[in-house]
Amino acid sequence: MHWLDWTVLLGTLGFIVVYGIWKTRHTSTLNGYLRGDNQDRWWAVVLSVMATQASAITFLSTPGQGFLDGMGFVQFYFGLPLAMVVIAFVFIPLFYKWNVYTAYEFIGKRFDHRARLLTAILFLIQRCLSTGFTIYAPSIVLSKVLHWPLGWTCAFIGTLVILYTTTGGAKAVGVTHKQQMAVMFAGLFVVFGFILYELRSSVSFGESLQLAGALGKMNIIDTSWDPTVKYTLWSGLIGGFFLQLSYFGTDQSQVQRYLGGKTPHEARSGLLMNGLVKIPMQFFILLIGVMVFVFYLFHPAPVHWNAANVEDMRTRVTAEGQSSQRTEHAIEDEHALNAAEIAQYAQAAVVAERAGNAVGSKARTADLQQALEQDRSLRAEYTEQLEVRLPDAEPNDKDYIFISFIMDQMPVGIVGLLLAMIFCAGMGSTSSQLSALATTSVMDVLRF
Repeated sequence: MHWLDWTVLLGTLGFIVVYGIWKTRHTSTLNGYLRGDNQDRWWAVVLSVMATQASAITFLSTPGQGFLDGMGFVQFYFGLPLAMVVIAFVFIPLFYKWNVYTAYEFIGKRFDHRARLLTAILFLIQRCLSTGFTIYAPSIVLSKVLHWPLGWTCAFIGTLVILYTTTGGAKAVGVTHKQQMAVMFAGLFVVFGFILYELRSSVSFGESLQLAGALGKMNIIDTSWDPTVKYTLWSGLIGGFFLQLSYFGTDQSQVQRYLGGKTPHEARSGLLMNGLVKIPMQFFILLIGVMVFVFYLFHPAPVHWNAANVEDMRTRVTAEGQSSQRTEHAIEDEHALNAAEIAQYAQAAVVAERAGNAVGSKARTADLQQALEQDRSLRAEYTEQLEVRLPDAEPNDKDYIFISFIMDQMPVGIVGLLLAMIFCAGMGSTSSQLSALATTSVMDVLRF
């Protein structure tokens, strides 16, 4: 990475940590440490709730989901607005009326202390494991991209979060969430604008969507009742509703975010707005993944998205020599030739569509689909070779698609911003979880 990218990355993260510590350095009351003195307005509640839910995995995996499967994953969130309505008008009035610090304190008042202790302990176990995964999973990707040891990457993220979370508690979490969300939104808009700029000589935005739709990437809503289809309108409305109801209504990492609202009205407005904003945000992230797919129709893509695996494969082949009848280099060469054909067919389909030649456009799109199928076949063959050569390596490279695009295609300076976006997402969700774990441990377990 260029020195400017390191400056942007470390400067952004350092500013957020220092600002969070400085802004909340005088926090000394229980209410301030656990509920942020109930100072959050509705927009602050929205940002904090969204920052808690949007982990680093969101910005690594979701664009890859859009790249591979298209926009259908957005249906997973269709039940969210319904869950927000129930929580806003049923849960929040009760939480504020009984003046609780945790969802499990409410359970104790509604039932008894045994139910409170049981639910609190279950949350602590589940959330401890989840917090570890929230740090560890993106660290695997980032450590390979940045060439850092995995342990040091985990320690880097964890240390940054601990510094301001232990200083200011829930207030520090809420304060830093605003800056983290600003970095996340800035990163998303920058990468989207860059893709449109790079594609301008080949295809317009409207033509990009049309081409992606012809290749099955813009199928947003599936109304089928086929149980083998993972994401449908009905699974999103029914399954998504109960999943989001349990997460936002009973998980302390989210409950603590809206309990910091200035009034029940502010908390309710923040949650309802989250229900309106979350789906467009996920739609936009998936759309970026689709646009990355279109970008690689006109530009050569790597045969395997995990560059570290490719480098290790080449090193192993050089050291051991070729042992397979069909060599890894041959697969790479054939993949490069096929990528050129993909670009040729994609451009021909766009030109035919511009000329109003529907038959020609359909024919070129069919050729493009066949070339893309060959691309998938070559990738699968390369992965098989990789599993033989590097049995300890992770062959699944879906989570490396977006980060590979960032590192290979984005200009100097912007790479640092986008890496800061991913780190901010990891820090935002982790800080909420650590604060919730501390609150639950003190209020529901230690104070018994």
